[in-house]
Amino acid sequence: MPPPPIKTYPAAPSIATHTHTHTHKTQPSLNRSGNKQEVTRINSSPPTMASRSSSILLAAAALAALVSVGSCLSALSFKTGPGCSATKLVLIPSIAISEVEVKEKGADDFSELKEGPTGTWTLEGKAALKGPFSIRFAAKSGGYRVVDDAIPASFKSGSVYKTSLQV
Repeated sequence: MPPPPIKTYPAAPSIATHTHTHTHKTQPSLNRSGNKQEVTRINSSPPTMASRSSSILLAAAALAALVSVGSCLSALSFKTGPGCSATKLVLIPSIAISEVEVKEKGADDFSELKEGPTGTWTLEGKAALKGPFSIRFAAKSGGYRVVDDAIPASFKSGSVYKTSLQV
């Protein structure tokens, strides 16, 4: 008569470590009465494997979060609003900005634009305005930015002028 099969029991997991169990079926063996029975073994992988894969997943999630935050930036553009003329420039920025100023071609200083109630910025001159125009503004998120030649000399009402500045 063959010896009785050895029964195996899973080890009780400790509170401090994480165990990952794998179940493997082996060849059938005979029990004490001579009948065939399946013997199941349970193996535990070491806790270092589980924590290593968790660390990799955590690092991947952190990297994905950083990439998604970086991709929230958008290119700044300016639309010329209604009422633009040779002596009047109306700008509608694609993002919230403040303290907008423009510098005409050949000018030494920037001229301040007046903020309108609908997010428009207006410059009215007594003489014809000379483009291209450089724009200096304060971003709502902080800091001043300058975009050279943002609006061309031949600007028209309703046109959109894209910049390469990401804000």
